[in-house]
Amino acid sequence: MNILLVDDEEMTLVALSKKLREQGYTVSVATNTIEALKAVKEEKIDLIISDIIMPMISGFTLLSMLKNFYYLSLPVILISSYNQENVLLKSHSLGASDFVSKPINYDELFYKIEKYGNRNNAIK
Repeated sequence: MNILLVDDEEMTLVALSKKLREQGYTVSVATNTIEALKAVKEEKIDLIISDIIMPMISGFTLLSMLKNFYYLSLPVILISSYNQENVLLKSHSLGASDFVSKPINYDELFYKIEKYGNRNNAIK
């Protein structure tokens, strides 16, 4: 399974990429929404894990663009240090498959990856 990680914080990308690769996943990374959209168009992506709070174009906007213009069935798990009810509601209303709060509980994340990644929703 190829997972696209989207986060503007390099340390998060490095740590999360390492954990995912240790679990046997193929990982692509993007540091912003523009890079993420390019990766979705050019690579076979099975699932996206994206931070919400990023400069210029947020993870919410990325999610909205994917769901409204590109790939309806591509699972997206949003991550954020903001674990407030309104963030959760907005995530789901925009079409997020799920939400994981930071600091990341890896057992929870791996469970959700398997839950949504096994639906054969790969693109390209």
